[in-house]
Amino acid sequence: MSRGSFGRSVARAAASGGSRSYRARRPVAWYAAMVVIVVAGIGLVVYSRNELLHPAVVGPTATDNWQVAFAVDICGTVQGDLPANSNLTSVGIRTFGNGLIDVDPGVVTTNPAAYEGANATLGKFASSYPGFTLTSTSIHLPVKGARTWKNGDACTAAAGPLHGAGTLQVETWSSPRATGNLFVGDPTKVHLDNGEMITVAFLPKGASIPEPASRTALLQALGTAVPSSSSATKSTLPASSTAPTSSTKTSSKTVPSTKTSSKTAPSTKTSSATGKTSSSTKKG
Repeated sequence: MSRGSFGRSVARAAASGGSRSYRARRPVAWYAAMVVIVVAGIGLVVYSRNELLHPAVVGPTATDNWQVAFAVDICGTVQGDLPANSNLTSVGIRTFGNGLIDVDPGVVTTNPAAYEGANATLGKFASSYPGFTLTSTSIHLPVKGARTWKNGDACTAAAGPLHGAGTLQVETWSSPRATGNLFVGDPTKVHLDNGEMITVAFLPKGASIPEPASRTALLQALGTAVPSSSSATKSTLPASSTAPTSSTKTSSKTVPSTKTSSKTAPSTKTSSATGKTSSSTKKG
């Protein structure tokens, strides 16, 4: 192809590149996409900054006092409630021997933050109880003669009615009336929440895990924990107000009786008047 013919081909291609109306059309869709991207970016920046300045508070705090039902099942035998902590005043997660975990970070004066928020875990409770060892794969109860149960250990007849290789499992109930859920992961990482129920079990896989027997105690604790101050006030107010009410009624009843006695006076006058009448009659 000669240079002349090649030049003419280029010229024809350039001439057929599009009409003036096509070249004048604006890319509206592109601009709209850019606006959406910019607005979304600004929104994410504002949200991130707000989360940074105002982080979500994870309980419990030093002002909270939470209750959690707790039980341990070894090879199908539910163990007795742990006795009260021997170090009650020095730990913020403890038990009073009633089958409940008492989460009260504020009781510790030196470092309550060690028991607050994400630190309030099942593992923290175990480490705060002398002689109680709980790991991701084993459990050792603070009971005389107790053994350490590790994943793979066989449940014996002496330990409980269930036989076979056992594994450490944890089932949780978000409330006394909720359905249980098998916790997946390290048992020590289970976060303690108010009104929750937890059963730590060393059982063969597939065995059912019972809910804590302290469920009733938890319901009672929840019924008194929230309105404790108000219920105390309510129980005090009627007692003090009852006395004034009864005394007021007594005094109000006394007034009519006084009036009755005052009404007796006219009857006396009547009798005296009658006496006068009779005497005057006699005179006549």
